[in-house]
Amino acid sequence: MQLHHSFIGRAAAIAATALPLLLALPAHAQWKLDNDASDLRFVTTKNTNFAEVQQFKKLSGEITPAGAVSFTIDLKSVETQIPIRNERLQNLLFDVDQYPTATWTGQVDMASLATLPPGAVSDVEVDGKLTIRGKTQDTKAALRVVRLSGERLQVTTRAPILVSANQFDLVAGIEKLRELMGLPNIVGTVPVNFALTFKK
Repeated sequence: MQLHHSFIGRAAAIAATALPLLLALPAHAQWKLDNDASDLRFVTTKNTNFAEVQQFKKLSGEITPAGAVSFTIDLKSVETQIPIRNERLQNLLFDVDQYPTATWTGQVDMASLATLPPGAVSDVEVDGKLTIRGKTQDTKAALRVVRLSGERLQVTTRAPILVSANQFDLVAGIEKLRELMGLPNIVGTVPVNFALTFKK
């Protein structure tokens, strides 16, 4: 009888130790960006007040178990709905042969986000770093995280991230585009919004 009680006690102790580990497993999962369910758009303005919405069609990224968020933008995938303009942005502005991608990185509290039930929302402020053409600048992002299901998270911008051309060595490229298209001006600050879906 004493042996029986000892066995039960050890089993209970093992269960008590294992249960928190099992409950914590979602926080230690790797999350990969689903390109087909993600979207990144930016607004360009020319002639002072004529604005157009453009996008990048190829994105990749992840959220690590430690909460490090990163995504990469394939600059060759820029889409303006005008093929010649796509080429001009690739070559004259981004110089994709030398700088094929842009990256954004930040840090979130993945342990708390992993406990969100499906349909729940969490608004977070994230200090990140944006790299374009080899130049890295600190950025602040107001993000909304939605738990779509047990296996999917969506991260969206609550406010646009403003990207300034002079911080990323893009001014000369903008000037080339302006001259080529015969425009009086192209605004050098661009608002960027994204909606990124991550799968566990």
